[in-house]
Amino acid sequence: MAKYMSDEYVSHVQVALTQDPKWAETTRNFKTSIAFNVTDLGQSYVMSVENGATTFQKAAPGAAAEFSFDGTYDSWVKVAKGELDMQSAVLKGQLKFRGSLTKILMYKDRFIRVAEIMRDVPKEF
Repeated sequence: MAKYMSDEYVSHVQVALTQDPKWAETTRNFKTSIAFNVTDLGQSYVMSVENGATTFQKAAPGAAAEFSFDGTYDSWVKVAKGELDMQSAVLKGQLKFRGSLTKILMYKDRFIRVAEIMRDVPKEF
């Protein structure tokens, strides 16, 4: 089992998204990038989506992306365990969001699917 927010875990998330028919359907003709930053560990991954293809790459903290979410490992763990959804985490200040709020709200269903897949991928904390 992969450690949460490790290279191995992120690789499993990429495979799960790639194999998910719902994700493939909703990301056809769609292009974006999202940075997931674990601030206290100095870890960052950028998820790139283009026409149904999804890839994750390890990145430097603060790497350029259309959207980014910054939070401590503990905050990310709460999201992964389903104790906190990403929207609540942002509203409560546990995750910092950067990007267009209007645009991310238009894509809300897609980002909820990413969170669901991230929760479903087996992991250890």
